Amino acid sequence: MQLDHIFLFVDDVKAAEALGQSLGLSETYRRNHVGQGTANICYCFENAFLELLFLTDPSEASSPVIARTGLLQRHAWREIATCPVGIAWRLDRQEPPPTFPTWQFRPPYLPETLHIPVAVESDDLSAPLLFQSPGAEPPIDWPLERRGMLQKGAGLRRIIKVLLTSPEGFRPGPVLTTVLATTGCVLEEGSSREWSVRLILSQDIGGDTTLAIRS
Repeated sequence: MQLDHIFLFVDDVKAAEALGQSLGLSETYRRNHVGQGTANICYCFENAFLELLFLTDPSEASSPVIARTGLLQRHAWREIATCPVGIAWRLDRQEPPPTFPTWQFRPPYLPETLHIPVAVESDDLSAPLLFQSPGAEPPIDWPLERRGMLQKGAGLRRIIKVLLTSPEGFRPGPVLTTVLATTGCVLEEGSSREWSVRLILSQDIGGDTTLAIRS
C-alpha cells in the first residue's frame, strides 16, 4: 500500500486555482466528476498527487449512489465539523487488498467494470475519507500527455511525507492508523477545529521543503 493522492475540499474552482498558484504549483489536469457532484484540479508529483476538490452539484452529491461518501457534508466541514480530507492508497498489481472492511463505491463516471473500495471506517465523517485508487501507477509512469512536466518548473519532485493536523480532541480509528502508517502520512492534533495539510517534498537542488495547504 502506497500513497496515491490526498484530497482537500476547497470552496470552488477559483479557490482551487488561487491556492495552486499561491503554492507555486503547475496544474496537471482537472476533471468534472459527472454524476458525483464534484470537480477537481490536480497537482502531480513523481510518486503521488494533491487533489483540490470542490462541490459543483449538491443534488448529485446527495444521490443514493454518492451519499455514503459524505462528500456533501465534507464540503461543508466548517459549518458541521466534518473532515475535508481524503487519503487514497495505491496497490501494486500483485499486491493483495487490505484486510480491513471496505464497501464498493461505483460513481457514474467510472467504467462499469471498476469500483473504488472505501473503508467502512470512513462512515465517520469527522475522520478522513479512506479509499483505494483505481490506478496502480505513480504519476511518473503515466503517459507524457497525461503527466506533463509534473512540478519540474518549481523544482519539486516527490512527496516524502504528508502531515495532517486534526482538530483538537480528534482520535484516529484503527483503519486510519493503519493507512497513515503505510502511506507515509503523519497525524498531529491541533489546537483548533480546523484540518490542515502540509506536504514535505524533495527538491531538484537537494534537501526538502514544506508546503502548507489550507482549505
